[in-house]
Amino acid sequence: MKRAAILLSIVCLLFFVACGQSEKAEKATVSEPQKATEMVKEGAEKTTEMVKEGAEKTTEMVKEGAEKTTEMAKEGAEKTTEMVKEGAEEAAEKAKKKME
Repeated sequence: MKRAAILLSIVCLLFFVACGQSEKAEKATVSEPQKATEMVKEGAEKTTEMVKEGAEKTTEMVKEGAEKTTEMAKEGAEKTTEMVKEGAEEAAEKAKKKME
């Protein structure tokens, strides 16, 4: 009788332990996708922030490049204007000399 009680106790103990393990396994399988979803959301947020920062830096670089290009174009236009004026003056002087 003692053996039967001990055996029954052991079987019940194993049964309860096994049931508890399956619940833990179910909880683990449920929490894994949640963790994965959270990780993906965090990664997406970080990526979004990085893209925004990159876009801001690119915009700044483009503005600086446009300003430099504008300055260079203005300088080139000024030089060209001066050269044209000098050429026109020289041509006018030559024409005057030929007419005299």
